[in-house]
Amino acid sequence: MGLLKQLRPVLIPAIVLIAGASLLAWLLLAEPPAPPSAQKVASADTGHEASSPPPTRKTAAPQADSQSETTGSHIPLPSEIRDVSPEGISPPDVTGRLTRIRPSQRLLDLINPPVEPVPDGEFELRRPQVIDAGTLGTEDLVVRIAHVNALKADETCVSRVGGTWPCGARARTALRGLVRMFTVVCQKTEDLGPRQIAATCTRRKIDIGEWLVRYGWAAPAATAPEPYAALAQEAKKHKRGKWQAEWLKDLPEPAADLSLPDLPSGLPGDLPDDGSNILVSPQDPPSTGPGLRETLPPNG
Repeated sequence: MGLLKQLRPVLIPAIVLIAGASLLAWLLLAEPPAPPSAQKVASADTGHEASSPPPTRKTAAPQADSQSETTGSHIPLPSEIRDVSPEGISPPDVTGRLTRIRPSQRLLDLINPPVEPVPDGEFELRRPQVIDAGTLGTEDLVVRIAHVNALKADETCVSRVGGTWPCGARARTALRGLVRMFTVVCQKTEDLGPRQIAATCTRRKIDIGEWLVRYGWAAPAATAPEPYAALAQEAKKHKRGKWQAEWLKDLPEPAADLSLPDLPSGLPGDLPDDGSNILVSPQDPPSTGPGLRETLPPNG
């Protein structure tokens, strides 16, 4: 009894230490509990436990099979699903086939927002970009200049001295010089596509369509007003823009036979070829022969 009293201060801490070590070892070596199934989670929310899966789960698999057979898309089985859950997170318990569902309309609207049509009437293009000689663009709108067939950016024209020159790039540069950083006012004439329209545009008091035709960077379209034809004739007359080499087409074709005709053997006034007549170039130095002395004037 006296020995037990003497060992009590040491025995109690030893028992507590051994119990704590045993509990820690059990926590480290024991397997984690299995995750609850979807049915148990649902029953926990509702307040009662569901001992068996609902009958709809049994009919969902044949329906998924019929959908996969009709659509031809492969829906993986639970055993074929690759677990991509991060470490420490248990994946859900999948007991049936997976069914692909359609994304929500809100997600589709965020991915492809609906395109609103451009309203009729006047609108302003602030600092538009010049795509080519007949197209202006902003971040969300493309405007084609109405009533003209403008040069494309990569189009070439015949040069006055032969060959070709990049008239399409030159026309785009000319339009950029006109528009610069000014605000352009446009009037829609027709819709060409999503956020693409045809319109008549002005930079201050200058009609851009008429300006392109006047300086030979575009030709009038079939829907162009009557003044456009007169402006095109003026541009051709003054050989402006792409019309600067049109006069080359009006030249006559060269003759097929360019050989010189045969010259007659005896011309009137020919000198006899006796060796005394020698053609002298004006650049040759004067000679001192007797023939030259007779042609020189006498010394005064």
